Amino acid sequence: MLSSTINNLVQVLKPRQREILSGRFGLEDGEKKTLAELGDEYGITRERTRQIEAEALEIVKDYFKKEKAIRKALDLTNKHLNNLGGLRKDDILLYELKSILGDEDLHHWHLRLVSEIAGELFYYPSDETFHDFWYLEDRNFKSADRFLSKLEKLINDKKEEIFKNQKFNIYFVKTAQAHKIPEAVGTNYISVSKKFGINPFGDVGLSHWEEISPKTVRGKAYLVLKKHQEPLHFREIAEAINSANFDERRAYPQTVHNELIKDPRFVLVGRGIYGLTEHGFAPGATHDIIKAILKEEGPLSLKDIILSVKGQRFLKDNTILLNLQNKKYFKKMPDGKYSLVK
Repeated sequence: MLSSTINNLVQVLKPRQREILSGRFGLEDGEKKTLAELGDEYGITRERTRQIEAEALEIVKDYFKKEKAIRKALDLTNKHLNNLGGLRKDDILLYELKSILGDEDLHHWHLRLVSEIAGELFYYPSDETFHDFWYLEDRNFKSADRFLSKLEKLINDKKEEIFKNQKFNIYFVKTAQAHKIPEAVGTNYISVSKKFGINPFGDVGLSHWEEISPKTVRGKAYLVLKKHQEPLHFREIAEAINSANFDERRAYPQTVHNELIKDPRFVLVGRGIYGLTEHGFAPGATHDIIKAILKEEGPLSLKDIILSVKGQRFLKDNTILLNLQNKKYFKKMPDGKYSLVK
């Protein structure tokens, strides 16, 4: 196994060299130590610790050439990465290599040491744009960057279209074809980018979109209602937020209710029940809803008014009928229909 081969490889070193190299690459516990920490342990300067580390690496590099197990592991890793476009997110690659190499003890710093002594399989640390990942060659990174930049630019102003009509995949496939890469490779490239994300409902888009990474209770409530497509009680919304596992923060019913009241995107359609304006629910009192319906449809029968109002509000028939008795707004015509007072 690669992990045990590496651990055995450092046994050729002198005790202090071995301990410092093991500490610098976390070979014993997967935790890397700093030059200063190791220097303090041995009562030497940071610079002297660095020199010992460099000496140890040179010795290990000579022995590396004789280790067929490491070469075989590298060849399998390179083949795996080539099939994925030449790069892979750090945690995903490590998980896959444990299976491919049959090595459950393998950890990140084993790979870092292999990279150092082999001069191949390069590590890219996390920054503002990318998660940490491994890559084979600079051209692989450049290919991924070009693809991601193009896709980001293409969908940047199409958020509503993507979420309303589920069109992300259309733009994704179009970009993959333009760059002549398999869709599986394009999906892999997306996984290393911090500019793209996936929400708990499986929607993919740009990370700064509220529908992908809602940061507030209000944003999470909006996404829950948007995906549910129907009004929900504020307690149900709180439960749905917690079940979705957006993050570790728990949503409480009263907090959700307070946020819904403040935002015009949410409409109270029944006792504690809220819907979204973009789903056709209009704000206002019951008589405002009836007025809007009659203004658009013209005179209607009581039955038709009740049906239309119930599409907007969770109300009893008698409540609607009572509102129609308001002669300031409505009048009953000789044929039994109701119209607006002009």
